[in-house]
Amino acid sequence: MLPIHRFDTKDRHHYLLEKHYTFKLKPKLLYVGFLNKQSEFKEENHSHDFLEIVFVSGGMGEVTIDGKHNHIKKGDILVYNAGCEHFEISSSEDPLELKFLAFDKLQITDLPKNWLIPPAYGNIFPSGELESTFQNYFDMLINEFDRKDRFYVEVGGNMARTLLMYLFRLINRRESTDKLLSTNKILEVAENYINQHFRENISLEDVAASCYANKYYLSHLFSESKGMSVGKYILSKKFDEAKRLLTTTNLSISQIASQVGFNESSYFCRIFKKETGKTPLAYKKEHK
Repeated sequence: MLPIHRFDTKDRHHYLLEKHYTFKLKPKLLYVGFLNKQSEFKEENHSHDFLEIVFVSGGMGEVTIDGKHNHIKKGDILVYNAGCEHFEISSSEDPLELKFLAFDKLQITDLPKNWLIPPAYGNIFPSGELESTFQNYFDMLINEFDRKDRFYVEVGGNMARTLLMYLFRLINRRESTDKLLSTNKILEVAENYINQHFRENISLEDVAASCYANKYYLSHLFSESKGMSVGKYILSKKFDEAKRLLTTTNLSISQIASQVGFNESSYFCRIFKKETGKTPLAYKKEHK
């Protein structure tokens, strides 16, 4: 007998599930709640060891996240990874109305526990055309937990996970990528980290941790994109800075070596000559 339910006809259509899922998520819903409009509302600065998602369903105000101030308005979604310090302040003219939920036991590959996205993606996402979708799901969630009908915990948990998938969809649209952790984003974050920390004694593991990528995968990306390893790229940044200091300052060779992250000036001189064909002192005399 033919499996007729697997075949499309003019009048019957089937939408089959994909063979794999983009994310393997088994989060536990901790709570759902809402804040009605309050013109004097102001939170204390705090953080959680779980993930919290806040939907601005009305009004406007400000949010301070890890010390940085941001304006928020109706339709915005705020994502607070575990450990993220934050607090919201309501506008007196148009007070905030918030709806929120929290997850525990969320684990995504290459991210710490209860982190939804890397910090480079930011924390505030305008919902745009999905605003009504988020509004409906939050309303249904709050209604389930308010009424407490039979199986409301299971129903609410499934709704919350669906809402999470819509949030991933929103983030993917904003980032214009097919994957949450895109190649370009990983390279961008890794380069920014190296540019800020190359004067220190950083390793491949440190750089990989900064962009939440596997170190072997990051090595492959760098070799393919830059034509050199991560270690070689860090060394090139050190030498670029050393050359600048040699030609624009009166610092000694040992001082320059220390400033670009070498503990021993003799080792710095040896590696510098191997890289440039000249000792630091010869380079200084030639170019200053």
